[in-house]
Amino acid sequence: MGTILILLIVISFCSIFYFWLKKHNKKMIIASIVATFVFGSLYSLTPEYKQEAAKEEREAKVESHKKEVEKKKKEEAKAKSQKDERAEKKEISKPKSQNKIVKKSSKKPKQKKNITSKNDLLVRAKKLKYGMSLIEVKRIMKVKPTEEENDDGFISLTYGKDVVDLQFDEHKRLTAAATGAPQVTKQGEKAAQQKKKEAKSKESSLKSSAQYFGTKPSESIQNNPGAFKTTQDGDLLYILWNPGDHLPLLLRVDDASTNITNVYVYNKHGDNPKGRHLYTGRTIIQKKRSIIYD
Repeated sequence: MGTILILLIVISFCSIFYFWLKKHNKKMIIASIVATFVFGSLYSLTPEYKQEAAKEEREAKVESHKKEVEKKKKEEAKAKSQKDERAEKKEISKPKSQNKIVKKSSKKPKQKKNITSKNDLLVRAKKLKYGMSLIEVKRIMKVKPTEEENDDGFISLTYGKDVVDLQFDEHKRLTAAATGAPQVTKQGEKAAQQKKKEAKSKESSLKSSAQYFGTKPSESIQNNPGAFKTTQDGDLLYILWNPGDHLPLLLRVDDASTNITNVYVYNKHGDNPKGRHLYTGRTIIQKKRSIIYD
């Protein structure tokens, strides 16, 4: 279809010149012009024309983009060239005295003295022990560290560029070493395990003491006022006892209305003397008598 319309456009266009130059027919000239416009309009609606127009538009965009890229590159190159020129002029304009100052400053690090080597710091750090005070650690390390303290009072000391990194608790006692003193961390882990073991043993002793206290007959307690301090409050009898062995005081409460005995850790502070609960059982009034046969 597009090819036929192109052919008709060419024929009608040629007819204009034919009737104008050869025949001098005004009506046919006008008819040829109209036919040319009509065929041209119809051709603009064909797929061939649209494809061609789209292709030309794409080519125009590509060409425009290339021009913009080239323009941008030229501008960047020009800006860089101007920057290099300004830097070169600035370097040339520097006074000689300034260059001398730079040379002198470059020699300063060589003139520094009393710099503690990494090896010296590590040798001193081997003498550190878990639980040492902040003052003891500083005395052993000898040189001034970078010291930081957080809001909770925990302190950290750093020697060299993270050669030896030490941590202290709120009581200013050495608890760990991130770098430089691995023995401190091992000692801390061992101390924590020992503390956990001691706490477990203490808890076991405390519960055994509470059971012993709770099953002791009231008669035996009343017969030994030196060891037990008693206070009566209605149906409740409060009995205080010190089990020793670094254990806390224990409070026994005998309820006469229910005949039940409870044992607590004695709470020294506050209105309520009952602390952590340890034991519950029936109140034993009298010790079992041994039967003597004649």
